Amino acid sequence: MTAHGSALALDPVIEQAIDWLVRLDSGHSDDSERRAFARWLEAAPAHAAAWASLQQRLDQRIVPALTQLQAGGHAPSGVRALSAAPDHRARRRALLGGATVALLTAAGGGLWAERRAPLMAWSSDLRTGTGERRRFVLADGSDLLLNARSAADLDFGADLRRVHLRAGALIVNVATDRQRPFVVQSAQGAVRALGTRFMVQQEEGRTLVSVLEHSVRLHPLNDAAPVALPQGASAWLHADGVELLAAATRVDPSAWSSGVLEVHDQPLAEVLEALRPYTPAVLRASPEAARVRVYGVYPLDRPMQALQALVDTLPLRVRHWGDWVVYVDVRAA
Repeated sequence: MTAHGSALALDPVIEQAIDWLVRLDSGHSDDSERRAFARWLEAAPAHAAAWASLQQRLDQRIVPALTQLQAGGHAPSGVRALSAAPDHRARRRALLGGATVALLTAAGGGLWAERRAPLMAWSSDLRTGTGERRRFVLADGSDLLLNARSAADLDFGADLRRVHLRAGALIVNVATDRQRPFVVQSAQGAVRALGTRFMVQQEEGRTLVSVLEHSVRLHPLNDAAPVALPQGASAWLHADGVELLAAATRVDPSAWSSGVLEVHDQPLAEVLEALRPYTPAVLRASPEAARVRVYGVYPLDRPMQALQALVDTLPLRVRHWGDWVVYVDVRAA
């Protein structure tokens, strides 16, 4: 399994539990895999707590035969509480009847609400929920567009206009103010501009910056030398430096502002990452599927339609657990 995260990534325990849910429900798990699940279950109290909450809501009818994981041995206490469904269809009905709901709420402290609108966004100055793009006119006259499931705070003073991007992405058209430079701050550094239009996207461990008009200056967090980025250029801002993107591999990074996703020879993992803010479902992919190269233009506002288009044109298949978990894998040869 793969889980390409972002500032709004799931809790790691929930990520792992979702992986086990998919693997054990595949119908192809063997004794070694079930023993590995048992070891995971006992590795930390949080693992057992999440899974126990899940089985309580399922009336003890998920993952068959887990009480017989170790021949001649004793099953872990967390596994002993789980019992088998009489057949696969009954187990599937139990799963679709609430398994994933339980998983997303167990050990998650309101994870479903988090998928709708990030918890960090509730206290942010500017925020959007799942599937929502929103435009803001700032006090200085600057125009700022937030992508779905994004959050930002404002810090405007007498000498500086600063926007802290907490999560997601924004496009800002900066109003001219020669006395107060305009800066977008991310976890990896600052993007400084004056009278320009640019995009900043916070990702896990790095920030994507694309200049749509004029230029900006990138200031890495760890006091690395600043780098000027001209119109039409894009770069990854890291805490210790700047990585320019080759022009040949770039597509319009701001296409999300029009509700579309443009991809050109990019791995499916990046496509799923772009679709995540537009659905409350948890999107997952196998390692093989995550590496599949993708081309095309896809609708962000209809993420399941975008996934279907991928299935129709690429050797992929999609499995659904209700409306809550969507798993993409390569199609069997």
